Amino acid sequence: MGVEVFPPALLAKDKWEEVVVFLIQLPIPPRRKKQLIVEWAKCVGAVLTHEMVEQVLGPLAGRV
Repeated sequence: MGVEVFPPALLAKDKWEEVVVFLIQLPIPPRRKKQLIVEWAKCVGAVLTHEMVEQVLGPLAGRV
């Protein structure tokens, strides 16, 4: 499971807010969500920040 889990409409930098909602709703472990964030950022050429990871995983994002 990689970027192919994202609907094609979400594979753009300006879709970050929609990506957050999509990832929060996925019934997968936080570690896998973090991997997907990294893959999405690489795919669309976005700079991944700690704040972006926290938006999906919450304040404990650094522990995942």
